[in-house]
Amino acid sequence: MDISFDIQNDQGDQIRVALSYYDIESLQAFTDDPFTLTLIFYDVTLVRISGENTIGVKTLKTVCDVLYRFMNENESAILCFYCDDLTDVNRHHKELTPQEYRSRLFSRMFDMYVQTNHITDMVNYGIKIEDGDNPRFAHFITPDKYLPAVKLLGNIIMDK
Repeated sequence: MDISFDIQNDQGDQIRVALSYYDIESLQAFTDDPFTLTLIFYDVTLVRISGENTIGVKTLKTVCDVLYRFMNENESAILCFYCDDLTDVNRHHKELTPQEYRSRLFSRMFDMYVQTNHITDMVNYGIKIEDGDNPRFAHFITPDKYLPAVKLLGNIIMDK
């Protein structure tokens, strides 16, 4: 099941939050753990639909609100964010790759959101996938009760 939510800010920029379901066959390529296979993993993609302004904190908070609401309504959902390098991103720290910058930004955004909203049962589990000179980063947003299964899957992905 693929789902999307469109968010528009005051400057007319529109962001689409797209959730794409990983089917069980895809997960079985990584693990045969029966508990992990009962969870539902969604790839989260943020796509700019219109506008060219920098996306501000208010819009990122709205993205978090949408995703948190989705997770509350779908108890066994795990969100997966992959930090790619398909497009460059304006960043103050030029020594960071676009992937690492996105990973750090995502982590700060999540940490700020859960702290501000006093959320204690959600975890951001980040992994770094070594790939020569070009490491990649991924994050799993999971209820803390599923963290052991997510860590197991994350460790398998890092080893591949």
